[in-house]
Amino acid sequence: MKTPRLRRVCGVDFSGASKSGKTAWLAEFEADWSSGALQLVQLASLGKLAGSDDRTAVCRFLGEQISSSQATLWAMDFPFGLPVELGGEDWNTQLGMVENFEPEDASGNPAAMFGRQLSTIARQVVSSGRIRRKTDIETSTPFDSYHYRIIYQTFHGMRDVLLPISKRAETAVLPFQYHRMPSARRIVVEACPSSFLKRWKLPHTRYKQSGGKPPTHVHRSNRLEILRGIDSLPKVFPAKGTSCNQDSSIETDFSSKDPTKEVPCKIGMSSHRRRMIMQDSGGDALDAVLAGLGGWRSFHGTNHADVMRDSRYCFEGRVYS
Repeated sequence: MKTPRLRRVCGVDFSGASKSGKTAWLAEFEADWSSGALQLVQLASLGKLAGSDDRTAVCRFLGEQISSSQATLWAMDFPFGLPVELGGEDWNTQLGMVENFEPEDASGNPAAMFGRQLSTIARQVVSSGRIRRKTDIETSTPFDSYHYRIIYQTFHGMRDVLLPISKRAETAVLPFQYHRMPSARRIVVEACPSSFLKRWKLPHTRYKQSGGKPPTHVHRSNRLEILRGIDSLPKVFPAKGTSCNQDSSIETDFSSKDPTKEVPCKIGMSSHRRRMIMQDSGGDALDAVLAGLGGWRSFHGTNHADVMRDSRYCFEGRVYS
């Protein structure tokens, strides 16, 4: 399967909170296919970049940045879909469910009410009311996609970000829009920092502080171990059966004529940005970096033809981490 030629990856630690700009972060990397470097060139809260912490403004800004980007992989940390058991004929139907949902109580929070409704439906299937997607089980995500601790991200990520960008022909949201991928100018995938850390046996707990408090010695120690760990990950080569689209108008020096070409994964990071990661209270800056790196490595190491043939992935989504 042909893939577009990518020069950038943007990792997004998303938030569905009303003031999401305070804790949602963007990490932008530039890929150098000749040197194998993946250079971190931007690391900032989305509130700072959007000029507002308000969720509506942040989601609008994020959607605009995605839609105007070129040769870019976007790896975002929120569920892109719901379990197949919870209804909808396909992913577009799920987007419609979220878009058109109106709580019976007009004063109620739509995301919270939507999550409760899904839990009610799920209890008709399993007594616990908890159904995990296939990808949640495979990648050990912390929660199912409608859990009360994640439903705000799911709801607002699907409604306010994925829905508008999915309508643009040159955007491919995977694994739902693989048919667009060969000619896409940007690719959007779901990532999960926790899954990435578990996969590589790096600390996946006690690196995130809460309540705006400064990180403790334990938090800093775990973050340092994570940073050292991602510097020593194995090399990545394109998955078998995957090639770069030579007809793409997006210029790069990556050539599918050399299928053994190493994917740029050697992290380049300034001391200033390392300090930002170490000092950030909630660990959100680090999560944005992990989302981007995990999504980039997984995208290039995935046999996309196999994913495209999996009906549950194409309905529920897939974590690329």
